[in-house]
Amino acid sequence: MFNQNRIYRLFQLINYLKAKPAKSVRSIIDFLETSERTAYRYLDLLKDLGFQIEKDNRNKLFIAAGSEIDQIPFTPQEADYLKKLIVSVGKNNKLADSVLQKIQKSSEIELGADSLFKAHLAKIVEQISIAIMEGKQLLIKEYHSANSQSISDRLVEPTCFTENYDSVSACEVNTGLNKYFNIERMTGVEVLERAMEYEAKHEFYKPDIFGFQGKSMSKEIELQMSMRAYLVLKEEFPMSTAFLKLIPETGQYYFKAKVQSFKAPSRFVLGFLEEVQVVGSKEFIKYVQDVISKNL
Repeated sequence: MFNQNRIYRLFQLINYLKAKPAKSVRSIIDFLETSERTAYRYLDLLKDLGFQIEKDNRNKLFIAAGSEIDQIPFTPQEADYLKKLIVSVGKNNKLADSVLQKIQKSSEIELGADSLFKAHLAKIVEQISIAIMEGKQLLIKEYHSANSQSISDRLVEPTCFTENYDSVSACEVNTGLNKYFNIERMTGVEVLERAMEYEAKHEFYKPDIFGFQGKSMSKEIELQMSMRAYLVLKEEFPMSTAFLKLIPETGQYYFKAKVQSFKAPSRFVLGFLEEVQVVGSKEFIKYVQDVISKNL
């Protein structure tokens, strides 16, 4: 039977390996804060549970999409351990309620792998909160940037979280710019002893549905799309859900919203050229046409 800490570590590792990019064995050891031998034991346990752990061309590990088993069985005693573990994290965690709802009162408990608790994020959020409250600089370790397609450490002065705790607004020390940093793209964080030095530059701007920060939400995009494109948009950018609606007559989906930048929505359109139609804003239509021309 799993003990409480083992369940916690197992759930951490599943979500860590499912999140891109692939992870080195060294990073897994550091993430779990354990020995190399114990880390390999957890990897072997995942294989025994039915997860397919693969390697990329640099021998880094990841759980392949669609390789996880649909459900992991737990006895009532094991489920009780899990419930106590999740409750101990606190009510404010965004996934705790979802997992708790899936714990049933039958003799054999089953939890969907896609709903597993992302416990490692709680530790990162806690450390960021400490930096904000104590006015300390924060080192974000191995941040995976979607914009620059790079992985690097970032020295920042955090100011506040977004409403759903998906990101933190922070002033980047090297550039002096205020940016949003997605918490799931952080490998780890460290609260430094150094006090914040650039409070005068701290700003907070609400991000658009694509995560871009700016002073003016003035750019408008309007799209019609297939069901496949609609599902991808919802999955990649959950905040878009409120702006999507079905067109019953055509079976297509309609989307209209104001954004900070055309960069991310244009990338989405280019990925579905045959399934997404740009309508409405002439400015956005021209932007997409220019991007296509540059890539021909």
